[in-house]
Amino acid sequence: MNTPKTAKPIKNKDWETASFAALMFSIRDYRDRLTETHGVKLNSRSREIDVRIIQSTNTTRINHAIAYFFERHNLIELKNPKEQLNIDVFWKGISYAAQYKSSGYDDTTKETGVNIKPMSDITLTFLRITKPEKLLDYLETHGFSLSQKFAGVYYVSGIAELKIQIVVGSELEGDEFVPLRVQKENASEDDIRKFIAMCGDLREQAEKDMAHTIMQISNSNNKELYDKIMEEKNMTLAIDKFIAARLAAKAEESRAEGRAEGRNEGRAEFLSRLQSSGMLTSEQIATIQNWRF
Repeated sequence: MNTPKTAKPIKNKDWETASFAALMFSIRDYRDRLTETHGVKLNSRSREIDVRIIQSTNTTRINHAIAYFFERHNLIELKNPKEQLNIDVFWKGISYAAQYKSSGYDDTTKETGVNIKPMSDITLTFLRITKPEKLLDYLETHGFSLSQKFAGVYYVSGIAELKIQIVVGSELEGDEFVPLRVQKENASEDDIRKFIAMCGDLREQAEKDMAHTIMQISNSNNKELYDKIMEEKNMTLAIDKFIAARLAAKAEESRAEGRAEGRNEGRAEFLSRLQSSGMLTSEQIATIQNWRF
């Protein structure tokens, strides 16, 4: 993989998309019980919760580091490593949960009334790739209780009835959390190899698009390691296969909609972005351009 000497800064939206994607990958075995919504407005203003996951009425706990904690309404705030996750941000998240609880309306059941969403049915999760050391220290030294059942998951108690957890993506264990772990700086080579293999097995276009965002961030934060891995022919072929399949699906989608001109322009622009970001070399671009989709 040919990577530029200076990595482009990662946009907050890309971090959020990648974290959301990694979260969805990790819980996809439980899609029969969990339904997600990306961006839930709290009021007429622009305030919104990043992700909401509604769990079905099944009361058995899910054996999953993040979802084990879930109740009926699960609110998730995604924080990138460059963003502050301090005590003020922490309380802001709590205020969002309070607004969500006190709305008097449950859009999942279309019911209205007082206490229609009991606080006991609501959880709040802060998800960040890196550990917010100062926040955790502050909470411990100011009378809050921290406990753990899973590596990388910190339960916070002592704040009224609201259940709160702080999830550190880089500390989570298990292959289901590889897409989170590969985003950190100095990710493990084994995790990156697993992620590349995982990308090759994806079938849904939405998952391929999200995986591409994760790969861009992972590559930007681990350029030397990606360069080393991509010296191996089988790894290069795996990346090429993933990119080609994604492009082919996009081209087919455009063709079905009768936008041939837009498809060609979009494909060229997309390939250019891949080359600029270091995801593909000029030789690989030339090869892909000769393929018929």
